Amino acid sequence: MYLAFFVIVGAAAYGLILTTSAPHVELDGPTYSQGDTVELGERTWTVSSIEVSTGGGGGGGHGGGGGGEISRSGELSWTNESDVVSTSLDNGTTVPPTDVVWADQTARNEATFADGDTVEYNGSQYEVSVNATAGTLTLADADDPTVNTSLSVGDTFEYQNSEATVTDIAAGEATVVRGNSYLLLVRNANVAGENITDPTEMTFVEQRNVTELAVEDPALYDEPVRQNGVLKVTYRANDTNVPVDEYFGPAETRTFAEGDTLQYQGNETTVEAVDNESVTLTRPGETTTTIELQEGANVTVGDQQYFAHFPDNSSVQVLSTDERYGEYHAQNAEIDNFHERKNGLWGVVDLSIIAAILLVATALLPVKG
Repeated sequence: MYLAFFVIVGAAAYGLILTTSAPHVELDGPTYSQGDTVELGERTWTVSSIEVSTGGGGGGGHGGGGGGEISRSGELSWTNESDVVSTSLDNGTTVPPTDVVWADQTARNEATFADGDTVEYNGSQYEVSVNATAGTLTLADADDPTVNTSLSVGDTFEYQNSEATVTDIAAGEATVVRGNSYLLLVRNANVAGENITDPTEMTFVEQRNVTELAVEDPALYDEPVRQNGVLKVTYRANDTNVPVDEYFGPAETRTFAEGDTLQYQGNETTVEAVDNESVTLTRPGETTTTIELQEGANVTVGDQQYFAHFPDNSSVQVLSTDERYGEYHAQNAEIDNFHERKNGLWGVVDLSIIAAILLVATALLPVKG
């Protein structure tokens, strides 16, 4: 009789477990997939990503799959296409020739390597191959193509006795820039010998390695000398000293005032402000703002709070916290209660099985007497 009771109770509890469906959060409102737009406040945001990950699950327990808990997240993005991008350069900054361009520039040399051209490189003739899809510029020895150098944008290599940088790779051609760097100086009392307390100009001054220039010139001794504060080079033929600027020509200098424009890092840029410590450059540009979304987590857009709910692995809802979070919280509480009741039923099943086993075992014990 007792055995039948525990079997019936356990079977009834197990039947409830099998036939009862787990509740889930279901909220009215629009759902968005990746690429959809969402109006939040005064801006239109884009659902830029929805991601799903599975945590390291345990054994799963009663009825558990053991596959780990599913975690969903996403991202909203908004691009300001009419933003102003600012760059600050400290007084005394060294600026590479790849970064700045202006008319009649002399310290910067730009060359185009066309696909199929032959160029002088490493003392030999090398054939040029440009692969825009792969983003590579390849220089191969014309006599032995196995001797080659492959370069990408930003890579540097020795070309015509100076360091050259690959700045662009396009269909059929690559752009290479070489030359001397510039020292950025603010025109103030320190560099101009003037009493300038509120500077409005900056100057790029070419930086030359005079020793290297002298070494490469067979008519000169290798080491320059300084006489009365003037840097000079010396002729081997008659030991005559000549000022560097007179022999090689003056170093390039270019001054820009507030409001002037120049090409900086490939963009038309304005000298916005100059002070004794730094220079501020500005240009039109785009900036992207992102918001990370997590299940049930609040985010603030403007002065309004929202929370995210992921109904499935490919969609998300973004709802007002003030208006909808109470409903979301209540449904999650129902889910928690369901799992607590389900765990209780599993406890009944376990106890019924144990009790039935004990009753059977007791009945099979030998009777003394």
